[in-house]
Amino acid sequence: MDRFSASALLARLFAYAAMAAGAFELVVRSAASSGDVHWLSRDDGPIELGQLAAIVLTSALLFLLSRRRPQLAELLRLLACLAALAAMRELDNFFLQLGWRSGYLWVGLPFALYAVLLVSRARLRLLDQIAVLVRNPAFALLAVGFFIVVIYSQLIGQKVLWIAVLGPDAYRPTKDLIEESSELLGYLMIVFGAAEAYLTMGDRSQEP
Repeated sequence: MDRFSASALLARLFAYAAMAAGAFELVVRSAASSGDVHWLSRDDGPIELGQLAAIVLTSALLFLLSRRRPQLAELLRLLACLAALAAMRELDNFFLQLGWRSGYLWVGLPFALYAVLLVSRARLRLLDQIAVLVRNPAFALLAVGFFIVVIYSQLIGQKVLWIAVLGPDAYRPTKDLIEESSELLGYLMIVFGAAEAYLTMGDRSQEP
């Protein structure tokens, strides 16, 4: 990596950090102005809407990148499908309010079927495509975001932990806020990874 590329990467990382800081500053100001932590972390509250926006943007960026990098199309579209499935999961309460408890499963089914088709059709090429992605700086952001969402936020959001810390009558608001804000951080890292991939892997002339 030459000096210009390294400087550009650092500038983008600072920009991502600034955007993440801005998002959480909005959370803090919203909490201070409303005084209602339940509103912040409820299923259709602003934190979850931020998560949903990040996931949808991730899916869109990866799909658009798959059109610019046909050599990596199967992997990128598979990741886009996984992001779309995560978005459907975040909409479970929306469908529940419509009286369709399993609605998010049915809406997500086409994405799941397409993901299975991609894996079966490109299983011999996926490892080579993954090797290309792993060598790109975007992979670190994607991986960190994935670990935060799938591992850290699930562990830190365990009810038994917060009951032990705060008691059974007062644990819920703190638990929900910590868990949802952790997921928001993870999804922000994922969308930054998708943006980094779009910016650095979009040259059609590059070969995997």
